[in-house]
Amino acid sequence: MPRIRAHHLHLPHITYDDSKNMKLLYGIRVTRDLVNKMALFFLPIFLFMIGSETSFLSFLPFTDFQRGMLTISFYYVVYGVVGLSFGIFSGKMLGKIGYQRSFVLSLFLRILMFVTLYLSKANPIYVLVSAIIDGVNSQFFWPGYFSLLSKTAHKSNMGKDLSLIRFLLQSVAMISPAISGVIVYLIGFEYLFLIGIAINLLSSVFALMMDAKVRKNNVSFANFMIWIKNKKFLQLGIANSGRNINDSIIYLWSLYIFFLLGSVDRVGYLYTFSLFLAMTFTFFIGKYIDHHKNKRPFYMSGGFISFLWLVRTQVFDVWSIALVDTFDRLATNVYSLFFDSMFMKRGKGHLSDEYFTYLEMILNFVRIIFWSLFGIFFLFFSSWNSIFVFAGVAILVGMLISEKKPDYV
Repeated sequence: MPRIRAHHLHLPHITYDDSKNMKLLYGIRVTRDLVNKMALFFLPIFLFMIGSETSFLSFLPFTDFQRGMLTISFYYVVYGVVGLSFGIFSGKMLGKIGYQRSFVLSLFLRILMFVTLYLSKANPIYVLVSAIIDGVNSQFFWPGYFSLLSKTAHKSNMGKDLSLIRFLLQSVAMISPAISGVIVYLIGFEYLFLIGIAINLLSSVFALMMDAKVRKNNVSFANFMIWIKNKKFLQLGIANSGRNINDSIIYLWSLYIFFLLGSVDRVGYLYTFSLFLAMTFTFFIGKYIDHHKNKRPFYMSGGFISFLWLVRTQVFDVWSIALVDTFDRLATNVYSLFFDSMFMKRGKGHLSDEYFTYLEMILNFVRIIFWSLFGIFFLFFSSWNSIFVFAGVAILVGMLISEKKPDYV
């Protein structure tokens, strides 16, 4: 049941859903993101180095820079192909084994992924194995996570629940990149993957403590084809994909900064600094979303983020990067909470498993196209400007989302 909680450090009183499963979902999500910010924040740089400095793609007649970019593209294309291929299977399994076992399986696969990333330093072929495992792991996690969150959270508290999760994510993210940057600088990338294994073991403890009932679903390829013929659902899938493309290019921003600054630890410090300036604003946004129907802040923040991508094509020094990143995180806090609130409210109901499984399949299809084009782009060009402009368009596509539900079959 929802209740009033007083947070420390003079933060505002926030009403949120604090059932056992919700608190465990918070724990699973926060530890997963801690892994992302500690062990995977520099993955684009790691993959680039694997491609440019090892024999992984040495048989190709390209420059070191091109092979590095192709390795990043290769990893996420494989991730998307595997994720799309396993979408129906993992959705069906979700209805048979339930949320808890799906999470545990996902976390076990993620540990294997980190093992293979650790081994790839000595043998780059393990990068391919890691991409395959990562694609399967994601399908057993994200549809189940979103589905259970939509079932557990009260609709009237959706914005505050999401803002609390986002605040917790940003809290752990605030210092993680700086710490991981120092670790990489002092002892190497592979030790970050060992940290990822340890934190995933903690996350599995939260999953094992869950008490979520197994709910049968009707996930099937035939049903998926019916859903995507619904124009409103397809529009939602396109909007979600646009937002994801923006997030993917933000993920590559660390690599771009690395090229500018030439140091991994400096990238971590800069990310931590900009996030610190933006994070506390999150609480107030979630409360606003739940009490106001006005979507103007959503559209204004989306337009501003799009504009910042154009600005990024002209920033080349530390303070300009820090300033742009700070404004971006402030705007993204508004944009993402509005987006996530509408996204989750659309998924509430007895068809949530189908809803999130099929959206993940659409996302993986678009992911394959995007990362393929990314690799092809850097075979012909070395400038990032066009990629940044593309991200600015993608964030505007995300504004196609709405709260109106189609009549699903």
